Parts: sequence; C-alpha cells; structure tokens
Amino acid sequence: MAAGLAGSVATSVDNCLDNVGRLLAGRPGYTFGLSGWKDATFDEVVAAMRAAGGRLDDPATGGNGQAFIDPDAALTAIGRHRAALARLMAAGRGRVIVATGHPFALLGHYGAVARSLTHAGVSVLRPLEGAGPRLMAADGKPCSLRYLDGVACLFRGVALQHTHHPHYMEAMLAEAGGPGAVDLVVADHGFAGAAIEAGIPTLAIADVNDVALPLAQARGRTEGVIVLDDGLDASRFVPVTDSVVGRS
Repeated sequence: MAAGLAGSVATSVDNCLDNVGRLLAGRPGYTFGLSGWKDATFDEVVAAMRAAGGRLDDPATGGNGQAFIDPDAALTAIGRHRAALARLMAAGRGRVIVATGHPFALLGHYGAVARSLTHAGVSVLRPLEGAGPRLMAADGKPCSLRYLDGVACLFRGVALQHTHHPHYMEAMLAEAGGPGAVDLVVADHGFAGAAIEAGIPTLAIADVNDVALPLAQARGRTEGVIVLDDGLDASRFVPVTDSVVGRS
C-alpha cells in the first residue's frame, strides 16, 4: 500500500518475536485478554501471524530485519470488515461497541465507522460513559472511559491514553448487560481481545507485533483481523476508512 500501512514496515522482526515470547509468558499487555496462549507454541503463533499477512522472517534466512505485511492479505481483511459493516448497516439495526486502545492513530478511523453505523440506524453503545474514574489502570491508578465521536477511549484525568489491556472492555461488557447484549465490537488491542474471548463477533486492527489477535483468528475464534502498521499518522488510514465504510 502506498500509505505505508503494509509492505515493509518499521517494526523489527526482533520486536515481533519478543512479543511472541511475551504472549506465551502470559503477560496481560500482550495476551489482550485472550486465553489461547496457554497451550500455544512459539511456532504456532508465528504461523498464525503469517496466515494473517504478517511476515516475521529471520534475517539469517534472507530477511532485512524488518517485518513485512502482505498488502493482498490486508486488502482481503479490509474487504471482510467492509462486508460485515455493510450487512449491519443494510439491516439498520444491531448493538455495537466501538473502542480503541490506539487513539493517536486510529480514532479518526473508528469515529467514521461509528458515525456510519449510527446514520444507518445501528445502536452504537456507550457503556460506562460518564462514570468517572471508576476503573483502575494497570499501574493501580484511577482512570475512566470517555467517548469521542462514539468511540470508547481510555483517559487518565483529561489525558488520552494508549492501552493494550483487556479489563476495560470486560467492564464495558458487564455494564452493557453481558456479551449477549452486544452484536458486534469494532476495536483493537485488549478491547478487541476481550470481546473475542467473550464470544462476540469482532472486527479488529492489529499491528504485525500484536500477535494475540492473529492467533485467535488462526484458531477460528474470529475472522475479522486486519494486520496493518497501526503506528502511522492518522491521515494514512483515510483510504482504509473510505473502503470500510463504503465511501470508495
């Protein structure tokens, strides 16, 4: 992709493989609330990422030390997001949660998704909105969920936060009435992982080093993972957004 979202990306192979190890060690910031790591092997996780489009090639076997995302795989996954959202919008009903742990790059994308769903008559839910600092961050300090353009984001005080942790989505689902009260989640990081773990259909974006979500997909728990570089300027995602919401 010309925007740099796929192809050779800035993330190193070493970082990706280190994250495989962190997932297999059960570190919450890397498991994303999913349980599949408990009986997974290193080779299985690497193969799962490859199946989703991420190439973690060892420089010793001819790679250049940087990870690679297959553009065709990314485009196919984008098409799955577009088709799933189109079905929901055509029906004009449903209950959806939209959330991001990576707001600095992806908030604009998710905001457009939330607006399109709302315009079509779909209910974009806002569990825990206005609840104040009822939640605790991973470091034990109070935090809250606020909604920007219909998208749940983590805040500490007035500061927007980046997070990989799943317990915020777990709290949102409990507030919403449980997994059965939600028809779809559109999210990333732990927000997506917790939704998949709860059995909710989920459309997710994962960077090539976010290995938990491709593992869940390889094991048949979701079909909605797009592997893209999620650390680029938000403007780079506009073509993806246009495709997903049916503007192109």
